[in-house]
Amino acid sequence: MMNPAYRSVTIFTTGPPAASAKRMVEHPLVATVIPVWQEVDHLERCLASFIAQDWPADRHLIQVVDGGSSDGTRDIVKRLAAESEAAGGPRVVLLDNPDRFVPHARNQSLASLPDEVELVLEMIGHVWVPVNHLSQRVADLLDLESESKKEGRRLAGIGTLVRESDENLGLVGRWVEATLQNPMASGRGQFAQFRGRERTHVPPFTLYRRGALDEVGGWDERFITTQDSELNHRLEQSGWELWRSDVSYCRMAKRTTMGGWLKFGHRYGFWRMKHLRLAPRRASLLEFLPWIGLLTTLFLCCTGLKFTGLGLTDVPIWLIPPLTYAVVLALHGLFESITRQQPTLLLGMPLMLFLLHTTFSVGLLDGLIRKGRAPKDRVN
Repeated sequence: MMNPAYRSVTIFTTGPPAASAKRMVEHPLVATVIPVWQEVDHLERCLASFIAQDWPADRHLIQVVDGGSSDGTRDIVKRLAAESEAAGGPRVVLLDNPDRFVPHARNQSLASLPDEVELVLEMIGHVWVPVNHLSQRVADLLDLESESKKEGRRLAGIGTLVRESDENLGLVGRWVEATLQNPMASGRGQFAQFRGRERTHVPPFTLYRRGALDEVGGWDERFITTQDSELNHRLEQSGWELWRSDVSYCRMAKRTTMGGWLKFGHRYGFWRMKHLRLAPRRASLLEFLPWIGLLTTLFLCCTGLKFTGLGLTDVPIWLIPPLTYAVVLALHGLFESITRQQPTLLLGMPLMLFLLHTTFSVGLLDGLIRKGRAPKDRVN
């Protein structure tokens, strides 16, 4: 039976040469690239959302690059590709990625793209989007690009807004979603919440100009997790600009277990350090605040100083940094529990923030002393 989502796909005819040329300018050929590995739980929804786009089907190519899945992922791709073809939807191509990892998949895709492809939308297999995602984002990019060209600037790409998953989540899953939206967790990164259109170093799920990717040689395959940050750094060094915009959004399945959350924090800290060793100017003081706080506390402990005041006497001064941190975490938990109407966040938010700060900081240190290896955790 045909998936109902495909009924919204519009088929466009080519028409006369002049009309065709105008249409190619207004509707550049877009390639959506989706690296996958063991994505059976989420890929069908992901792929169906891109097949159902209101963007002209003949101006949209979808490449799913599989790293050797054995859980039924490939069967989903083949079935949806056949259904899309039968319904007049976009072409869906399954590529093999023997190296398994995301940067290898993206480079393999880039090398195989038809010359006509102008824009490359980088996605993953556990993300889904609204039906007008492509049309909104391409129009947004073309608009910003026209402004940039007038000022002699070059636009490499625009990222999008990452919203909370709309799936049914357990307790830990809800804590993870809330924590990643919190500024003490997201910072300026992938899950940061913003409004409007603005410059950034870390655009999530970027719609790239294919020429920008070709100019810098694609992704550095040494980076298993932070490959996009490393790529964007080289793009900026080459004179390209990166932006993000809330003209559309995507939803992303994230960790739903405590073990997955711990691995997530460590892995991002580890690969963040690998990137910072090559590009130290990308470092942010916020990333090192937990280490600064710990070292400050140890130093104050060694001094033996006491605090007297505010009705207190002989309180060890080294208690001030950890107590301040605990109060800040508690206030965030209180605020989130009220605004989200989730009482469990009173405990869950401080706990998840503490675990994230701890594992990320340990990952930073680990990244200084150990070589990288393949991550074993998925979105669970």
